[in-house]
Amino acid sequence: MKTRKTRLDQTALVAALYATLLTLPAMGGVIYDSIPSPQPPNVASLGYEATSTSEFGGLINFAGTYRDLTKVTVLMSDWALASTYGSLNPTWEHPLTFNLYNVDNTGTNPAPGSLIQSVTQTFDIPWRPAASTGCGTAWMAADGQCYNGLAFTVTFDFTGTTVPDQIIYGLSFNTADYGAVPTHTPGPYNSLNFGLNTGAPSVGSNPFPDTAYWNTAYARFYTDLGAGGVGTFRQDTNWKGQSGAVSFETPEPATCLLFGTGLLCVGLVRRRRRIENR
Repeated sequence: MKTRKTRLDQTALVAALYATLLTLPAMGGVIYDSIPSPQPPNVASLGYEATSTSEFGGLINFAGTYRDLTKVTVLMSDWALASTYGSLNPTWEHPLTFNLYNVDNTGTNPAPGSLIQSVTQTFDIPWRPAASTGCGTAWMAADGQCYNGLAFTVTFDFTGTTVPDQIIYGLSFNTADYGAVPTHTPGPYNSLNFGLNTGAPSVGSNPFPDTAYWNTAYARFYTDLGAGGVGTFRQDTNWKGQSGAVSFETPEPATCLLFGTGLLCVGLVRRRRRIENR
C-alpha cells in the first residue's frame, strides 16, 4: 500500500511540474533585441572602410534575469556585387569578431573595461543583388523600393559565456585599410557594413541612446573631433538614437524547466524499478 502511495505522490509531482511549465509566459530566451522586425531588405548602416572603422558597438542593458548566453545575432548590410569580383558563387567568406566588455564607470563617461569574451567566426556573406531597371545602380526588392545594400544576419556562438546586467559590445573586422590586421588588398569586405536600428530596442534598453562606441582612425568622425583620442574604442555622441542592430539570447526558460523535469522523471522511473525489484 505504501509503494502505491509513493507512486501516486511521484505522479502528482511530475504533473505539477508540467503544469508549471505550461503556465510559463512566452519569454523566449531573448534578453536584448534591436533588430527590426520584420527584417527589411536593407537598413541604414555603417561602412567600416568608408569611415576608417576598426570596431563599432554600444552600451546596453539586458532584460530579465538569465545571463548565460547562447548566441548573439548581428544585422549586417552588404553592398558588394559578385560581378565586381568576377565571382560565380552566391556568397563570399570573411571572418568577423564580436567582443563583449565589462563597463568601466570610474571615469566621466562609461568606458570599455575588461574583456568578457571575444568570438571570431568566418561567415558566408551573400552578394548584393545586381542593379535593377529603374533603380540606377541599386536593386529593387519585393516591396518595390530600391536599395544599395542587402540586409542579412550573422550569428555568433557564445555558449558558456555569462554576462553582467550591463555590457559594452563591439563588432570588428578587417578591411583593406582598417581593422586589427588590414588586408592591404581591395575586396568585398570594403563594402560590408554594420546594420543600424533607428528606434528603441524591443527587448532590453540603451541607457544612453544618443551614444555609440567607436574606433575610427579619422578624428573628424568623432563628435569631439578626436579630442578624446583617435583610433581607440571609446564613447561617441550625437548618434540621434541610432544603434547597432543586434540581439542577445540565453537558453529558453521553458526548455530549462523541461530538461529538469525530464531528469526528475528519469530518476523516478529508476526508483520505481528498484521498488518493484525488491
